[in-house]
Amino acid sequence: MILDIGCGGTKKGDIGLDVRKISGVDIIADARVLPFRNNIPDCVYSSHVIEHFSHREVRNVISEWVRVLKHGGIVEILCPDLRARAFLFAISPNWQNVENIYGGQDYLNNYHKCGFSFDLLKSILESNGIIKIKRIISGYKGISFIPDCLHVKGIKK
Repeated sequence: MILDIGCGGTKKGDIGLDVRKISGVDIIADARVLPFRNNIPDCVYSSHVIEHFSHREVRNVISEWVRVLKHGGIVEILCPDLRARAFLFAISPNWQNVENIYGGQDYLNNYHKCGFSFDLLKSILESNGIIKIKRIISGYKGISFIPDCLHVKGIKK
């Protein structure tokens, strides 16, 4: 079973969880306190959600996601790569690059409170018992050395 945390209207898993009541959401809940027992899904997937939590609460949020994940299960997280986004803003200071850093802000809570590099996210995952953490890189607009986002996968011990 794949749990898609913060699925919005584009669920990628078997169970879609979001704080908003919109089409495609199976469970309405806060991603900080998941309504599951320990060790349930085979995979926890989250795309562009973790950056919406404060840097003060990110460790606890990821700890909660790992709590529900089965041992040997996969955690997969996608979020903006702050280093790449800051670089893109530095070379092209425009409103699209501002939005890429701070979020769309087109509905309540759609703004970014935290940013990540691979090493920062990896250290949080490792401190929560995630091993074999790999980064998946696909280039921004075809530029292979600039990541389009920070995409990591790891396995729960």
